[in-house]
Amino acid sequence: MKGKEKELLQLLIKAHGDFLTSKYLASHMSISDRTVRSYLSNIKELLSKNGADIESKQGKGYSLVINDRLLFDKFLNKVDHRMNFSMIDTDYSEASERQKFILNRLLLEDEVIILDKLSKEMFFSKSTLNKDINEIKEIIEPYNLKLAKKSKKEIYIEGKERNKRHFILEYFFGNSYLDTVKKYIDFNNFFNQISFQELTIIILDECRQEKIKLSDYIIQNLVLHLSLSIKRILVGSEIKDLGIDLDINNSTEYEVAKRIIKRIEESINIKFPKEEVAYLALHLMSKSSISGYKSCDILEAELDQALEVMEEETGYPLSSDINLKNGLLDHIRPMLVRLERNIVQDNPLLSEIVKNYQATFELTKKRLGEISSLRKYTINDGEWAYLTLHLMAAIEKYKENQKIKTLIICATGYGSAQLLKTRVEKEFSNYLTIVDVLGYYEICEESLRDAELIISSISLSSMVFKVPVVHVSVFLNSEDTYSIRNIISSLNNKDKKIMLENNSNAERNEQIFDSQLSKEMFEIFEGENISKKCILDELLAKASQSEREDYKERMIEQINQRESMGQILFSETVAVPHPVLPVGMTTKVAIGVIPKGFSWNDEYANVKFVFLISPSYIENENLISITKAIVKLVESENLQNDILQDITFEHFRNNFLRLID
Repeated sequence: MKGKEKELLQLLIKAHGDFLTSKYLASHMSISDRTVRSYLSNIKELLSKNGADIESKQGKGYSLVINDRLLFDKFLNKVDHRMNFSMIDTDYSEASERQKFILNRLLLEDEVIILDKLSKEMFFSKSTLNKDINEIKEIIEPYNLKLAKKSKKEIYIEGKERNKRHFILEYFFGNSYLDTVKKYIDFNNFFNQISFQELTIIILDECRQEKIKLSDYIIQNLVLHLSLSIKRILVGSEIKDLGIDLDINNSTEYEVAKRIIKRIEESINIKFPKEEVAYLALHLMSKSSISGYKSCDILEAELDQALEVMEEETGYPLSSDINLKNGLLDHIRPMLVRLERNIVQDNPLLSEIVKNYQATFELTKKRLGEISSLRKYTINDGEWAYLTLHLMAAIEKYKENQKIKTLIICATGYGSAQLLKTRVEKEFSNYLTIVDVLGYYEICEESLRDAELIISSISLSSMVFKVPVVHVSVFLNSEDTYSIRNIISSLNNKDKKIMLENNSNAERNEQIFDSQLSKEMFEIFEGENISKKCILDELLAKASQSEREDYKERMIEQINQRESMGQILFSETVAVPHPVLPVGMTTKVAIGVIPKGFSWNDEYANVKFVFLISPSYIENENLISITKAIVKLVESENLQNDILQDITFEHFRNNFLRLID
């Protein structure tokens, strides 16, 4: 593919199923509409042979449709290894993100969802979405809401409107962007008059009553707008002489704006001028899906370019933050109305923002000031400070996300666990986020899902995890803090690509490998329809040499218990069965390779590698190096495929040695 064709494909991927006009694509790529159509024609045939297609609709534009994700992903890697689904603006790899996306559609946008269409749009299998749907049922059940079917393939949420609003408030706005903004704008008690939560409730009530569909980030921006409007009025900086056409007074949005303002006035004993009501109506008209206002392709394209430059300068992934982009667009559009009509809007936060966040303020002015639709105006610092707020909130979110998500485990999960949590937070709050505190027997797949590090006051050496584990004292002594700092350093500097160069400690690594793995413990399972029981029986037979008579039965019992706690299946192709507590006298690792794959359970139907680990109840020297290498193998599909190309113990050994630290 030509360079411009790759760029065009990247834009279609990032649109994530939305339609893009040829005008938008031409503007973004700095080419003509005609050239865009020519490139689309060139790649359409190529994509049809590689699991995808380009759908075109008159008046809407072009959209990428994925028919076979695996085939298409392989095609992308062949075309350019840097092109993959991570370019999609919204990350649906985590179940929580997928579920939030679905609930946003069902509740905030009041949609009936077609499951087949949703599966293709989100690039996930039907089985994955069915699992998400089942979890959503459990999430909404306490609010007396339920998922109902309009037809066999269509779903919607059924329940009383007040219950829907209660759920929306707690689920979408319990810990949101607004909390991040408040961290910056609450330092002088700016919003003591009315809470963000109360404003959210008022907007939700009035907009849902008139079926104005607003997404969560749009509601957040409206709350911020109203909060700053209140402050402007209190300091005597009202908007005047808007010059808005009178026909806006007859719109649904204007009526909704009047009711919102009236409720706020009654709540805090403040009087809004009619200009503020009209200005709120303009915000609603530009944001809601029932209005006739359309986004400007050129503005979006230039904002994308500005965010890409800002990303390079700051190191934060601003260009892929869909909430940041939409937040800025939703602010810039009514801002252009103000600029066109010479409306000056003072910003009561200006001095604080410039004083405390000058670098972000200057970056906002410099890069967003290069947008052509803004460049032709003289814009005061108050307006730039409003835009800076969006950048500040996004950067704070990234800083928080960069903290290592940490799970704390103690014997019971109480008392001593809370003590350890307090000490860890005091020492490492700038680097770690505590996601949960658990007792040993509370460990399960769900609790491990988000963890990137485990800090435990009890030894977990007999259990295998995909993330680092640090064994510490409840009192977190100096040696413990040193160990945690080392782990933090290694995680922050971790290169997730598997390094295939010769290891400088090759001799040491060979000793580690040979001490734990042998040809006698390696088995290839040829053929089809091989059962899980058959594989485990064979591997356990190998591991049971020189062990007690009841070794196999105890191992099966312990493996089943471990599986009930999660973390047996490390990926769709790699299973690592191991006991909760050590059973064997000596450490053993038995390996099964199944070229054609087998079904571990309904969800994992193509497992090709099984590492049966049996820790010793005496000592487990070098086992941690082997388990770390297994985790690296899980992360490298290329290395797995390489092993499967020539399934011999010698070939496996040569590849596995590359993974040992």
